[in-house]
Amino acid sequence: MTMRDTPVSGEPTLSVQVEGTAREGMRLFIMSRPSDGVVRVREWRGEDWSAGPLEREIEAKALYAEFERAHRERRRMSEELYRLRLWLEGTGS
Repeated sequence: MTMRDTPVSGEPTLSVQVEGTAREGMRLFIMSRPSDGVVRVREWRGEDWSAGPLEREIEAKALYAEFERAHRERRRMSEELYRLRLWLEGTGS
């Protein structure tokens, strides 16, 4: 399942699905564009897709570090790391 640039409340968002590990289930992130280095994120976890999303604000650099870790662990992601970096820097579409 890949959703791209799903608008929420009229603002552009990017959706990213990250493959889970033995300890951590699949995760789906829907994130806004960064504002002052902070990204609003809604996150669903594979253990309970029917539960509401975890909503949080996180520094773009910290969120990118999570994606980098998943990439290093060779977990599949629905978006390329390069596109995620550009999005979280506020320069990509």
